[in-house]
Amino acid sequence: MLTLERAVELAESADGTDEICMRGGVYYISDTINMSYSGEWYSPLRISAYKGEEVVINGGFGIKLSDMTAADTSFTDRIIDKPAEGKILQYDLRSAGVTDLGEISRRGHLISEEKEPQAELSLGGSVQKLAGWPNEGYTGLISPAPGSDEYGTRTKTGIANGCSFAVDYDRPSLWGRQDEAWLAGTLGPNYEFDYYPVSRFDSGERRVYLREGALVEYYTKPYYRFENVPEELDAPGEYYIDRESGMLYYYPPEDTSPDAALTLTMPIRSAEDGSVRSMFRLEGCSNIVFEGLTLRGGRGSAVTGRYNSGISFIDCDIDSFGENGIRMDYSDRITVRNCRIHDVGQDGVLFSNCGGYADLTPNFNMVCNNEIYNFARLERSYKAGINFGYRCVGATAARNHVHDGPHAGMIFYGVNNDIYGNEFNDLVTEFSDMDAVYINNSNYPWERGNKIHGNYFHDIGRSSMNGIHQINVRAVRTDNKGCGLNIYGNLFYRIGDGGSGTSANNGIGAVTAEGTRNRIINNLFVDCTEAYYNTQKYREIEPAEDGTMYSDSDMINGVAVSELKKQMSVYLPVYGTAFPELYDFFCEHPNASKTNEFKNNMVINIAVPLSSYNGVQNAEGYRGAPELTDASGNYVSDKDPGFKSYSDGNFELSQAASELAKQFPSIRMSSFGTIK
Repeated sequence: MLTLERAVELAESADGTDEICMRGGVYYISDTINMSYSGEWYSPLRISAYKGEEVVINGGFGIKLSDMTAADTSFTDRIIDKPAEGKILQYDLRSAGVTDLGEISRRGHLISEEKEPQAELSLGGSVQKLAGWPNEGYTGLISPAPGSDEYGTRTKTGIANGCSFAVDYDRPSLWGRQDEAWLAGTLGPNYEFDYYPVSRFDSGERRVYLREGALVEYYTKPYYRFENVPEELDAPGEYYIDRESGMLYYYPPEDTSPDAALTLTMPIRSAEDGSVRSMFRLEGCSNIVFEGLTLRGGRGSAVTGRYNSGISFIDCDIDSFGENGIRMDYSDRITVRNCRIHDVGQDGVLFSNCGGYADLTPNFNMVCNNEIYNFARLERSYKAGINFGYRCVGATAARNHVHDGPHAGMIFYGVNNDIYGNEFNDLVTEFSDMDAVYINNSNYPWERGNKIHGNYFHDIGRSSMNGIHQINVRAVRTDNKGCGLNIYGNLFYRIGDGGSGTSANNGIGAVTAEGTRNRIINNLFVDCTEAYYNTQKYREIEPAEDGTMYSDSDMINGVAVSELKKQMSVYLPVYGTAFPELYDFFCEHPNASKTNEFKNNMVINIAVPLSSYNGVQNAEGYRGAPELTDASGNYVSDKDPGFKSYSDGNFELSQAASELAKQFPSIRMSSFGTIK
């Protein structure tokens, strides 16, 4: 049998060097390809496209656009804003044998039902948009009185209570299937995502009722849109699946070729228990190379695995998956290089528990020279293009281009991770209180040695949701008093837009580094509303007799100091050697210690002024208590210091300009992002 599954079986049973060469074409699969191959580093198993031919491994159902027909008037007559005749096409999935369409389900941070993603439609690897309203942007609500029963309860167990809210529109009164619509947006904390089922719309009261969901009082206003509404299929790129009839309706973008290939994502199931799994599942594997392949069309992840070593993904295109692109747990020497990962429902690349956390053994995982975009499509918050997850030690992200994501572009935990040469832009486009690179090390003060250097951050913190500008968005942030971060030699451009009124840039800026021992050195900030913000306020704290500034009953990020001391003692024998300052951690209170550094940076504001919305910024070009930050050698100006071409976005500096800040590094625009 000439199948990929059979080829993998033969490779795993053979001795010596193995190579699986795939001729050009589309290979449809429905079962997870489980692998347990273990080879030598000098003779890896290589699964590749033959001589660069186009190989697509597709877990979905293929549809040619030419096989679709003009939609019946029984459907198009229902559309409110009708496109031109013949623009909407239909395809009978049921007649084609496609009956497993999945189930649209509740999603969001800590509230997801954790069901398999539903079927989605992809065009050439780009997932299309489920029909909804409004087509662009969001709408809002008239908030009920605080404390009213209308709010519902937003907990994982109590969310089924549902809620209702008044609105100033009546568009849903035109929808025939109100109970099949879904609300997508934010009804509470503006850094979280809510995806709730609609129950009904009362046109007399102008009130939306949700079958599940809750309103949570927060300091920003809710914003959302509705999805899965057939009457709103009125824009190119939108689709709708009638789950009763099995009919797919689609409005293709203009000038789409009749030969274009559509993919309806399908479940790739385990042959053992029928559960939805990834396309490839690697357990205990070593030394495998996936090269020149396109992986597409599954409702789970493209590749998952545990306890693997020496796995490489080179020149691959991974798209149209409901969960992750690549996820590896408890694994080392994983390389993702020269790949394009996009249109995935959760993380692009995720490593978790990788490396020796107890002894600081690096995992040597490398994510380099990839383009990663349009991730976090279904789970839209706390999913990132690159995610170095829990207890990640010694991973590298280099020369990637991470862009166009609703939430963080990169999230990382752990120790000694190296992030350099990347380009991050157009991120955190739909939320507030989130950052292009979000570092979550606040509960683990021994997690240090992380470096963010030589990266290019631009066009971040410039979004508005339902007319209100987002707030508290940074290019880089250590949240909740995180410590020990090294940020140097980066270029930050157009972080914030300097708006006023409802577009005021509240808490928008390049770097927030809370806690102690954070170093922000030799960075170039151009047209950023803020360069650096140390959020702590200085106050006198009397040390105890042992020199500490905490009592055992004090809390640090929700953990009692007595408990944190116990945890710290476990790591000090190893971590204290790598980071001697840990021995002084409890003697350095963030509100009393001048251990943060902001030195030798250039802060240039030409088109966008430094913001005074959150308070006056000092002469060194940052905001915060001078008693807490060692700041010197910074150059602050509203004039072009000598850029190669400010108007063209080329911020390479003349020799004279580079000498304006002490020991300032050379900026080369070619050193950012992917190498072609």
